[in-house]
Amino acid sequence: MGALRRNVHKLSYALITVVVCFTIAATTIGGFRLHHAAVIERQTIRTQRLEAALLEGDRPGLEAQFASVVAHDAGEGARLRPAYDAHLRSAAGRRAFERAIESELARQADAMRRVNPSARTALIAAAVGAAALVALLIWLFEYERRSGRIDRDNAARAEELIRLRDEFVAVVSHELRTPLTSIIGYLELVADGEAGELTSEQAGYLAVVQRSTNRLVELVGDLLLVAEAERGPLALENVETDVASLAANAVEAARPAADARGVDLRLEPSEGGTVFGDPTRLAQMLDNLISNAIKFTPDGGRVTMRTEAVGHNIVFEISDTGEGISAADRERLFDPFFRSRSANARAVPGTGLGLTITKAIVDAHGGTIRVESTVGGGTTFRVRIPVGERVAALRR
Repeated sequence: MGALRRNVHKLSYALITVVVCFTIAATTIGGFRLHHAAVIERQTIRTQRLEAALLEGDRPGLEAQFASVVAHDAGEGARLRPAYDAHLRSAAGRRAFERAIESELARQADAMRRVNPSARTALIAAAVGAAALVALLIWLFEYERRSGRIDRDNAARAEELIRLRDEFVAVVSHELRTPLTSIIGYLELVADGEAGELTSEQAGYLAVVQRSTNRLVELVGDLLLVAEAERGPLALENVETDVASLAANAVEAARPAADARGVDLRLEPSEGGTVFGDPTRLAQMLDNLISNAIKFTPDGGRVTMRTEAVGHNIVFEISDTGEGISAADRERLFDPFFRSRSANARAVPGTGLGLTITKAIVDAHGGTIRVESTVGGGTTFRVRIPVGERVAALRR
């Protein structure tokens, strides 16, 4: 039994090969038998026409039909010729010619009785072989799936593709950072007038270039951060951080964007406290969540930020009155580069990395992030961050 299990793949492939050969052979034989039956049937029709011409006394038709019979079956022509010639010489030979034709028709009927069943048997065998082949292939696939071989192969290929993608993103991002740093430096020199005074029009053009360059630097930073998160938890510089200041600074930083969109951005009065975490990363997390809420909230809508101490955790809650997120999109919300259908349809700017980075920051702090949303009813992101052992000890 052990040897059978070890060689199950070889045996199954050998059996599949045998079944394929059997099916091909049966189909070929069945095809030849059907062709032979068709040839006999067509010759039977010619012989019947010859008999009809004889019974009608149609001499020209008889000669033409006999020539057709001979042209398609020389053997039958040779067997009929003596009686045919005798009939042409004398009317007394007609009866003998009729018996000869009837004998050929009987021979052809007997041949059809033999050929048709054999053709039918061969085609049935071919159908059985095809069904057996399909059953074997299904069984082999199911066996591979249950043994985990297919899943392991797919998982290995997926891991390799992810690794190559991450390496590509990291290398490209790293190589972009150096020239971008030089570009920013020279742009600042030009803006400061080191290369001569700028006209108002030139200064306007330069401001556009600087904004685009800074956006590109942010994108490269996001790509590097995502690549770092894919390799493991983010490196943090944890210090005691005031939660109220963190929230207030995040709201004030986003206020110009909210005002430009006509969105009412509010910071609700909430409990203070401190958390032992990386203030830069936590600020980045809040910036991403608030800016996302503003982007997806229509003019005249509202975005609310609140914080709350729950046990040894700090809860950050960002709510909006936007269009909401569908259940299908919520499942992939934190995937790198994912953008919802509504974001693509409305051409909302973004790269699909903000929430990926946000989750990486939350995970690095040992926290959790939850999303509550209904289509047309707004969205709430709720982040729970442990205050850290040092802060928890002070509270005790």
